Amino acid sequence: MSTSEVSPASSTLRPRDASKETSTTAQSTSSFKFEISPQQEEYLLDKYFDLFHDANPIFSRENFLQNYRNGICSKGLIDTMVMITAKLTSFAPENSDLDTRIDHLLSSNHLELDMMGDSPTLDQMRKACILAFYEFHQFPGDQSWMRIGRLTRIAYRVGIDKLERLPTFYSDWAAIGKAEMQEWRLLWWCIYKMDSYTNLAAGTPYLIDKDFINTALVRSQSNTSFSSGESDHFDTVYLPTSSQGLWEVIPAITTDPDTFLANILIVTVAAMRDIALVGRLYHLREHKGTVEEAFKEAGRQLSALKLALPFGWLNTDRNALAGETQFYHHARLVTIFQLSFTQLFLGVLDCRGEEGDEWTRNWQKVLENCQNVARAAAQWDSSFCVRVDPAISFIFLTALLFLEVHKKTNFCSAAVNMEASIKHDQTIIRLLLDQFAKIWTLPRLIILSFESFRESFSGVSGSLSQRQVKAILLNYKGPLHPRWVQFLASVRTIVNAAE
Repeated sequence: MSTSEVSPASSTLRPRDASKETSTTAQSTSSFKFEISPQQEEYLLDKYFDLFHDANPIFSRENFLQNYRNGICSKGLIDTMVMITAKLTSFAPENSDLDTRIDHLLSSNHLELDMMGDSPTLDQMRKACILAFYEFHQFPGDQSWMRIGRLTRIAYRVGIDKLERLPTFYSDWAAIGKAEMQEWRLLWWCIYKMDSYTNLAAGTPYLIDKDFINTALVRSQSNTSFSSGESDHFDTVYLPTSSQGLWEVIPAITTDPDTFLANILIVTVAAMRDIALVGRLYHLREHKGTVEEAFKEAGRQLSALKLALPFGWLNTDRNALAGETQFYHHARLVTIFQLSFTQLFLGVLDCRGEEGDEWTRNWQKVLENCQNVARAAAQWDSSFCVRVDPAISFIFLTALLFLEVHKKTNFCSAAVNMEASIKHDQTIIRLLLDQFAKIWTLPRLIILSFESFRESFSGVSGSLSQRQVKAILLNYKGPLHPRWVQFLASVRTIVNAAE
C-alpha cells in the first residue's frame, strides 16, 4: 500500500470510549472538561447544525445526530463542536471560562495533528477541520495558515484527494459504506475551500492542484444507486481540470437540487482560484504573449460559467414568487460575491498592462464589479453572517479598496454624482463587514486594514493618473501577504513615485 493511500480501518465511527485519542491529550484536556448538562450539550449540537455547520459543511446532519444518540461519536469531536458553538452563540454556563478552554483546545490540537500518523479517524479529521476553520477566522495569521497546510497534507496522506479510486484497489476502503464515503467527500471539499481562501489571501501557491483530484463532487444519496454490482458512474461528477471549462460541470450538478448549492459553491471557489493562478503568471513569466493569452482565456471561461448558471442566478433579489428561501438566497448571494470578485480581480490584472483606451475600459470593469459586490451586500440579512464562510470578507476588502481608488480618478471627478454613489457603496459594504465583525476577528482586522489604507491614501492630492493607479495595482498584495502592512503604509509613497 502506498504511503499516500492509507488504511481507513480506524476511520469508521466507533464508541466514544474507544475513540483514537492519545493518553497525553486526554490527560491534558481532562482538567478543562466543559461542564454542561446532556440537555445543554444536545441543544448546542442542534445549534451547530442550525448555524455554524452551513459555513463548514463536513457532516450529514441526520447521520451525525443518529450516531451521537447511539453513543458512537468521538467525545473530542463533540466537545469541540459544543465549545465553538457556545462561543459563537454567546452561550456560556456560569464560570465556564470558555475562552481558556478553546485556547487550550487549539493548542493541544497542534500536537494531535502531528501525532495522527497515517490513519486518523474520520472524527479526528473532522475535529481538526473544525478547529482549523475556527482558528483561521478567529485568529488569522501564520499559525492558522500553517494549521490548514498541515491538515491538507494529512488529507493527502489519507488519500481522500482520490477517494473514488480507493475502494477499487483497497479492500478496507471498499468495506466502507456509501454514507461514510460521502462524509469523507464532504470533508475533502471543505479542506479544498480552506486551502483556496488562505492561499489566495496570502498570495501563495495552493497545496491542492485540481488537475490531480479524483474525488467526486457532493452527491445526493437519494439519487445514487446503491444496488449491488450496479455502477454509479452516471451519478459521479468531478471538478473539471484546467483543460476544461468550469461551465461544463454546471448542467450535471443542476440535475441534483439537493446538492446543487454545495457544488456550485465549490465551482465558484474554483473560479477564484483559477483567476489567481493567472495572476501569478504576471510575476513569474516574462513572455508577454503567453500572459495575455492566459488572461483572455480566463475571461472567456468566466463568461461561459456565468451564462451556464440557471436563469436569473445573478439577480441579487430573492425570487420569492418562485419559492426561493432566505437560506437559498443567501447561499446564492455568496456565489455572486465570489463571481464578482473573480471578474474584479481579472479587471485588476488587465489594468496592469499598457495605458490607454483599453486600460480605461478595464478600469471601468473594476468599478462595475465593485458595484456588483455592493449591490449584493445591500440584500444581505445580518442573521446569516454566522451561516456562511466569513472568508468572503476578503472580497469586501478588495471592493472597498478599489472603490477608494476610484474616488480619486479623473473618471470619478468628471461624472455627476459618481463620488456620492461610490461612498454609498462603500457604506453598504462596510456596514455588512461590521455585522460579520460582531462574530469573527477576521473581518475586524479587515476593517482595520481598510481604515489604514484610507488614512494613508488621504494624503494623496489631486486626481490620479493611469500610471499612478497602475502603480497601486502593481504593489497590491493579498491581506495575508507578509508585505501587506508595508503596502498599506506606503500607498502615498507609491503614488508620488509614479507621478
